[in-house]
Amino acid sequence: MAAMARRNVILDSSIIIQHARTHNKRNSLLAKSEQIFDHNLSVISIYEIELGAYRAGRTSDIDILKKSFIVLPLTKEIARRAARLDVDLIRRNLQIGIKDTFIAATCLTHNLPILTVNIRHFDRIDGLEIIDLNALPLIDE
Repeated sequence: MAAMARRNVILDSSIIIQHARTHNKRNSLLAKSEQIFDHNLSVISIYEIELGAYRAGRTSDIDILKKSFIVLPLTKEIARRAARLDVDLIRRNLQIGIKDTFIAATCLTHNLPILTVNIRHFDRIDGLEIIDLNALPLIDE
């Protein structure tokens, strides 16, 4: 049987944070998703993770960023898309915060799905594919 092709996905910061705080790293969402996805990060997630780690005095949380993620930078196209998304969300009174708006715009610009714990925010974005966390594989102990 042929192996299933791996898909690229953008990880939301919530996935990295959940991994950093999980005692059994093998059962974190990040570890489970590594079996089927190639991980990308928005540069905004780097900011969120480092800001939170420095504020909480948990600089060990930053160690996860040493993994080999593909980091997607902000571009003019992403900034423009984020502005349009934010205007739409403001008009519908459904704002999700500028950082999540930039992450969503990064996903849409690169035509990649997002893997997040924060579905409540990202499901407000039309056209954004959200990976079902229940579809992640179980890992044998």
